[in-house]
Amino acid sequence: MKINYNVTGEQRKALVKAIGAILQIKPVYMKMPTCAYEIGDITVNKEGTLLCEDDAKAERIAHNLIADGFTAAENQEPAVEEAVPTEEAAPAEDADAPERLTISMPKDGFTDEAIANLKHLVESKATLIKKALGAESLTITVEDDKISFPWFTGFPAPEEISAYAKFIGRLCGMAKTQKRVTAKDKTVDNDKYAFRCFLLRLGFIGAEYKADRKILLKNLAGSSAFKGGASDVDE
Repeated sequence: MKINYNVTGEQRKALVKAIGAILQIKPVYMKMPTCAYEIGDITVNKEGTLLCEDDAKAERIAHNLIADGFTAAENQEPAVEEAVPTEEAAPAEDADAPERLTISMPKDGFTDEAIANLKHLVESKATLIKKALGAESLTITVEDDKISFPWFTGFPAPEEISAYAKFIGRLCGMAKTQKRVTAKDKTVDNDKYAFRCFLLRLGFIGAEYKADRKILLKNLAGSSAFKGGASDVDE
């Protein structure tokens, strides 16, 4: 599979570093004439395009890269020679195509205690998270190599996917570092203020995360600036 990120220079280096962190493999710079980076069986060429023969692996990496702020361009294509269709070939509906977004994170670094913390953390903010993400269920699926969050209905806009992936990534980070989390969903009077405080605890601080905060707070009622629910200000 070929996934286009259209990044060069320092942005390409950051992309390569993020892939290396996901795979736990040190990137190797191939120098001239290709100027490509190799991370295991993954190649990032000089145009910032990710190449991988394992489509499932490439898609999993692409999902994980969203949390690092890298969103693929729409023109993804297989990393094999393009087949020439016959005249009889007609477009068919892909019955296996996913109907909803699922965000997955690597299971690396998760102990049993951290997984329990993650579940308790989500339970403790379940009401607010459901409202913020428009989720009906907050199921967490733990597999051998990844933890999946099938929380979404349909496919949100790219900027929303990026914000949601960062949010889930920060939840995972907090679960790994907390010693104990109480799974008690408390009732709050001001949803937007309470969730904004939680986002700040997760590290969504400053102008860098302003757009993400706005996306994550837009579905919540109340004021993000005043606990008592006074007039709101810029998120």
